[in-house]
Amino acid sequence: MKLMSIGMIAVLFAGGAAFASDEIEVRSLEEGAPPAEGRIEQLEWLAGYWVGEGLGGKAVEMVAPAHGGQIMAVFRHDNADGSPHFYEFYTFAEVGNSLTLRIKHFTPDMIAWETKEEYVEFPLVAVEEDAVYFDGLTFALTGEDEMGSAVIIDGYGIARFHYRAAALE
Repeated sequence: MKLMSIGMIAVLFAGGAAFASDEIEVRSLEEGAPPAEGRIEQLEWLAGYWVGEGLGGKAVEMVAPAHGGQIMAVFRHDNADGSPHFYEFYTFAEVGNSLTLRIKHFTPDMIAWETKEEYVEFPLVAVEEDAVYFDGLTFALTGEDEMGSAVIIDGYGIARFHYRAAALE
């Protein structure tokens, strides 16, 4: 599993309020195990505009509907004072009979953390009706119009995010 580095994110935040997302399980693939089977249609519930909090600040996820075996999404994290902290561009993609999540990170000045050819990849562990588990990163519905995510960050532990469905502002 390739984990995001604490040095890349420079996370110096304490934990936040307790939410249903605090209970989200983060799973990992057994070493040498193949990724689970999955189809992009199983992730259609992710599509939408999600606003919330995590890592001591505000977070926004904008997830497009599935198209051509992929889902495109963007993420923004703001510091507690409202200033931009970092961005992500990511895709959920069908690879063979499985799914993978690929993320590329950017500073507020659009400088990529990874090299031009690199990205952080999370192979599929399992897909359930209201949750998808990648190797070290989970998205799950936690209530009506609520979603949570949890990701293992190397040197930090598990970072948790709580979102509410919202209309585009």
